[in-house]
Amino acid sequence: MIVKQDAQEIFPTLLWTVDIVSADVAAFNASLKAEIENIILPRPKVPSGSNWQTPQDLHTRPAFADFVKLVEMAGRGLAQHLQVEQFPMMITGCWANVNPPGSYHPTHNHPNNYLSGVYYVAVPETGSHLVFQDPRPSLIIPRSAKHSRITGNAYVAQPRPGRMVLFPSWLRHHVPSNEGTTERISIAFNLMFTNFAESLAPPSWKPSAGAN
Repeated sequence: MIVKQDAQEIFPTLLWTVDIVSADVAAFNASLKAEIENIILPRPKVPSGSNWQTPQDLHTRPAFADFVKLVEMAGRGLAQHLQVEQFPMMITGCWANVNPPGSYHPTHNHPNNYLSGVYYVAVPETGSHLVFQDPRPSLIIPRSAKHSRITGNAYVAQPRPGRMVLFPSWLRHHVPSNEGTTERISIAFNLMFTNFAESLAPPSWKPSAGAN
């Protein structure tokens, strides 16, 4: 006879969500949007479904100093939660994404970094998600009576202005097509342990018009 049954969740994949004070969102995001517009103007003509990306050096620009402080604060909070705060981290890349209606980001991860994240400057009223995929290499997924984080093979994070989401850099994710009528504007970044970052983690790619 069964004496006891117990379920345990092992090897969790951590998402860290940070929301700034609601009263600060409008002014802070308006400032970020203006600086992003200054970088990408005049906007190049890009094919339908594509997006604009800035250079990956926003964290070195004085205009983004307050944003860098926010990233560093969020990173320290997550490092403390993971009990790795004794190992300093630094931003290795930081860039803005401007997604007009119809544009998307295909599935990818962020190699040679420990943590990655995205902050939302502007979010369309509909059709804006951040989708994380189950990292396990082989899955058998029977039809479950109820879809949940236990039975599913993807997790959808809900973006909103003033929200930052941090996650392990190895976790594959994508951004579905912008189904709204306005632009989706976000700032992405990577964090790596300082002892490794200078030689290993700088971005090896360059932004270009229409890059996905």
